[in-house]
Amino acid sequence: MTAITWSNDTRRLSDLIPWPRNPRQIQPAQRQRLNESLAEFAQVEAIAIGPGNEVYNGHQRLKVWQEQYGDITVDVRVASRELTEKEREKLTVYLHKGAAGEWDFEKLAEFDVEDLTAWGFDKLELNYNQEIKQIEDFKEYDDDIETKYECPKCGYKWS
Repeated sequence: MTAITWSNDTRRLSDLIPWPRNPRQIQPAQRQRLNESLAEFAQVEAIAIGPGNEVYNGHQRLKVWQEQYGDITVDVRVASRELTEKEREKLTVYLHKGAAGEWDFEKLAEFDVEDLTAWGFDKLELNYNQEIKQIEDFKEYDDDIETKYECPKCGYKWS
């Protein structure tokens, strides 16, 4: 199969063709945040498309922006060739399931909690991850203690 290269271009939203099998969805709070992001920062990420304008990545932006702004012109990244169905599936999973990293909650703890919750974090999520960090810090001291409990999320055992 031929290697894929990408080029920058622009398209009207009405020219873009969503993938009917796209497994991603957006909740109302995420939709609101997406609109706020576009209003404050403009378009930061281009929508990835194939040579025939089929959307590979950016379905939620496409949907939300059409509803909010109508048929605007946006930046796109165009693949040099059409992706196979299996490639589309793989790209979707790679882009949205952990390939881009995860939060460093130790560094995130330096941010203002009220800002983080306004920007989409849940206080319980922030507290849970801080507690996990405290447990991990304690791990090195309790190797000789008999295990009685196990965290269902990370598998850490303690007594």
